[in-house]
Amino acid sequence: MFKKISDFGLNTAFVHMVAFSDAFYKSDIYPYSSYIAGKEGASLSFDPFAVLLSSAKKYGVEVHGWINPFRVSHKNDPSLLSAKNPAKLILDSGNADGDVCILPNGIYYNPASPAVHARIISGVKEILGKYDIAGIHIDDYFYPSTDKSVDEKQYSAYTAKGGKLSLKDWRISSVNAFVSSLYSAVKAVDPSLTVSISPAAQRDKNKNTLYADCDLWLSTSGYADIIIPQIYFGFRHEKCDFNSMLAQWGGLKRHSGMRLLCGIAAYKCGKEDKYAGSGSKEWLESSDIMLRQAQSIAANKNYDGFVVYSYSDISRKSCSEEMKRLREYIKNNGN
Repeated sequence: MFKKISDFGLNTAFVHMVAFSDAFYKSDIYPYSSYIAGKEGASLSFDPFAVLLSSAKKYGVEVHGWINPFRVSHKNDPSLLSAKNPAKLILDSGNADGDVCILPNGIYYNPASPAVHARIISGVKEILGKYDIAGIHIDDYFYPSTDKSVDEKQYSAYTAKGGKLSLKDWRISSVNAFVSSLYSAVKAVDPSLTVSISPAAQRDKNKNTLYADCDLWLSTSGYADIIIPQIYFGFRHEKCDFNSMLAQWGGLKRHSGMRLLCGIAAYKCGKEDKYAGSGSKEWLESSDIMLRQAQSIAANKNYDGFVVYSYSDISRKSCSEEMKRLREYIKNNGN
């Protein structure tokens, strides 16, 4: 895997370590992920992440540990969780503080709970204490729903004490508190470690649905070192065309230590983009989209590079022409 990454000309990998309140590494907090062990909580005789990290170092690829902090399961049946899953333990003990939410779209940790924040950060500290990685990465999973039930207990307690923030602003402040605490915890381990976040590209969605104040994180130190908006759209997307989104994020204020990278969508190569309206066939009809996107990113002085999602698409047959052009561009331009 890392030989392919290196040969492609890429220098960094964001590798999943916690995807669903589970672990892709040997953890004392989370059960092994079903993606790595076949069944959540199954035993392994070796540490898969240690093996992966050794290979990455061999090929000179920098590794950042990727976590999905609040996501527990895409299914809403707690009986499917391992007995060792922290969320299952909370539910089995009564979930008195509402730290776990069971919603139609799955099971999630409550982003407003300080106890949840502390548990997640304990996992981050465990990772950084065990492995020589370059940083911690989180993506766009913040609030799982706009429904009032998610954090009703915490918000009621807040207003009962005289709190005046609207539910929206209070939720934003809760997510900000988590991100700030995570950042501080990582820097306390080693100031040279990097904290990166890859939010959704639609800024209104971030603020109004996920309650993620990306503008603040970009402009104010103490939240992140790198922001990677997921601009997973083609040039012909009807509502979110690539150039417009690139310019929008590039025009935002950022603090002096902030690096802005652009996430681009290898996973769409050779496929219909059904939400793109009149541009739905673009990824089927063109094989140079990612090349042109890389060129656009390089031409925008506000960006420091790009990130390809995902690794599995680099060698996908239906993406071969697209990847050939992107690889040649990287080779010739040293990006």
